[in-house]
Amino acid sequence: MTLKKEVLARLLLAKSILTSTRGAVAGQPNAHLVARQILSAHDAADLAFVAIADQQTTLPPHGHAPSMLKALALIETNERFSGYFSRLSNARDSLKHVGNLPNTSDWADVNDDTFDKISAICLDTLGVGLEDIDEIELLESPEVKEHVYEARRARDTGDFKLALEEIAKALYVALAESDLGFRIGSPNAEDALMLTGIGVSPNEFLRLQQFLPEIWRLGSKPFDIRWTQAKFGHPGNWRQNNVDFCLDAALELAFRIQNAASIPIALELSYVYNYKITVVSVEAEIWEDLIEGHLEEVYADNFRPLREHKRYAKQGESFTVSADIKFFVSGDQSLTGEWIRRVRISREPFEEIFATEKKAEFINLADVRIMCVPSALGMHFGNPPEIEWQDPEAINQTESEK
Repeated sequence: MTLKKEVLARLLLAKSILTSTRGAVAGQPNAHLVARQILSAHDAADLAFVAIADQQTTLPPHGHAPSMLKALALIETNERFSGYFSRLSNARDSLKHVGNLPNTSDWADVNDDTFDKISAICLDTLGVGLEDIDEIELLESPEVKEHVYEARRARDTGDFKLALEEIAKALYVALAESDLGFRIGSPNAEDALMLTGIGVSPNEFLRLQQFLPEIWRLGSKPFDIRWTQAKFGHPGNWRQNNVDFCLDAALELAFRIQNAASIPIALELSYVYNYKITVVSVEAEIWEDLIEGHLEEVYADNFRPLREHKRYAKQGESFTVSADIKFFVSGDQSLTGEWIRRVRISREPFEEIFATEKKAEFINLADVRIMCVPSALGMHFGNPPEIEWQDPEAINQTESEK
């Protein structure tokens, strides 16, 4: 039987109320603790019976939901537990309206007994026991749901690394479908702060991110997954208790995201723009060399054995690169020893976003004009206009002169 979403939500809440305190009374029962459990058990039964009646379409069409006993009477099942729930209702009413504490011997196991009886009623009427009703069914995305199930299967077989990878995939899809551009496996305090607006714990979100690998997917292609061994990507963190934490935290985050009201997200330039580099000189040299961060490997006394002339570009020729390119403009020396700034006009293929790169093609910044032009993705965000590229070094120099 396929349960309605609102029915499933009520049953999961009833299950949560009872599960949180099952077996909590140990040794000599405490009257006040038992009294609280009677109130919880009554609330859980109230939710469960209204949910079952709703699924069976026996609820009154209008007005308030019926009381617990009236809802039980609406359920199309046998009455083998009606006496128990009648006594539970009397104990709750006596406590609430008169102030009589319950008999601890009679009600010491009230949560366990109530859970078992509600579960049996669910099995009779819905074909599933309360313990088997799964909160994953509340996930709206079939792909997110499938990755969570795969994570559980991997955890149950002891493949904790795979379980964490499947959790990362589930979160990646959930975030992508909600238009939130957070990177998975990359703890970021700003991301955590933003999620507090929908009730996500910053501490849990950051800890979750530490346990997960970095992950990326281009369209319908397979996921690219990268574990950083030197940080958290090692077997010391691939343990069942960590997987259990990540599963719970990821599910909570996925539920929060899918039920959150739409919040506008500020988009970084690289999300909607590419850089278009156009030659303005009569001709400009294009050369290949090491990118910034690797120059020190061979750069000494103007000896540049890895600098390789490629060709000359003509005036008007242009090149387009993504605005998230690394080391886009960097300092260098020409072959004659003059200080120049070079523009990177090549990058690794997008599919190999995690590739280690050392060499690229460059052109002199003095020979080109750079514009920010809408990317294919930018077309989906109002097709923003072309704008001049702002040179960060020139802006910093202007600010320092003020």
